[in-house]
Amino acid sequence: MKHMTALIVPAILVFILIFGSLLILFVTGNPTPSKKLTISVILKTIDTNMEFWQVVKSGMQVAATENGVELEITGPWVESDIEGQITIMRQVLKNKPKVIILSATDYNKLVPLVQDAHDMGIPVVTLDSGVNSDIPVTFVATNSIEAAEKLASYASGILKPGKPVAIINHVPGATTAMEREQGVRMVFEKENKNPILGTWFTDNFQERAFAITTDLITKHKDLAAILAMNEISVIGAAQAIEQAGMAGQVKLFGFDNSLSEIQFMERGVLQATVIQKPFNMGYLAVKAAIAAVNKIKQDRFIDTGSVLITPNNMYLPENQKLLFPFIE
Repeated sequence: MKHMTALIVPAILVFILIFGSLLILFVTGNPTPSKKLTISVILKTIDTNMEFWQVVKSGMQVAATENGVELEITGPWVESDIEGQITIMRQVLKNKPKVIILSATDYNKLVPLVQDAHDMGIPVVTLDSGVNSDIPVTFVATNSIEAAEKLASYASGILKPGKPVAIINHVPGATTAMEREQGVRMVFEKENKNPILGTWFTDNFQERAFAITTDLITKHKDLAAILAMNEISVIGAAQAIEQAGMAGQVKLFGFDNSLSEIQFMERGVLQATVIQKPFNMGYLAVKAAIAAVNKIKQDRFIDTGSVLITPNNMYLPENQKLLFPFIE
């Protein structure tokens, strides 16, 4: 009898445990794995030929991997396609994402859609190019005015007084274009040494930068320099200056750090360029988007910094890391 009791009691306990587990499963249902956060990213351009945006995406992907989130990256092929980006953002809003990272093609025209996102409870993080609104939870970018002032101050310091300069910009209405031109003009107008002929826009087409530069060199024999406000403008202008045999005679100052720009600097066509930190920009934008979903308060502006690169400092180890960013 004692032997039977010793067997029955454990059996009853096992039965109770199994029954209890089944009851809990019945009441609560099978546990479902938590779904990964998907961040919708709308860039100014997804043109794979623009190295700046390729590095931005690399930084985003590293942050996404580290934090276990997914990215859905979209955008127009051409940076000047404002209406295309508007259409893309409308479609993204229809899918009701948890958060949006936006690099706006136009300072004003994207504002109504940012308002729509806010009304839907979707936080927006702006990247590189912002919008005319206080709605975005933060703006991750280079201080473009400050960066342009660095470039213009260096240019003014090596140019002969009296000779004119020209500005070649990318897309009218983009904050980067407006603020970089503002920074350049602040320096040149204050120092009053080299008059500014005007500003020409490429709509982010390299061949237009080439044509504009060729025309400027032809019409203005005393042209001292061109200040080009982004990668595409720099490359087009550099090609025209080199083809005309005017390297060093018409000086070129620019932005960004593509391999082509580095080669033009090595050949004496490009005298200086301000480089941003696109990897950091992409990485921090993803971190900011995650914080926004979790309702963590953030600074209104996250400055990712900039560095002036010249032939004298381009080979320094710290600058080589910026000129040739890579993922370890």
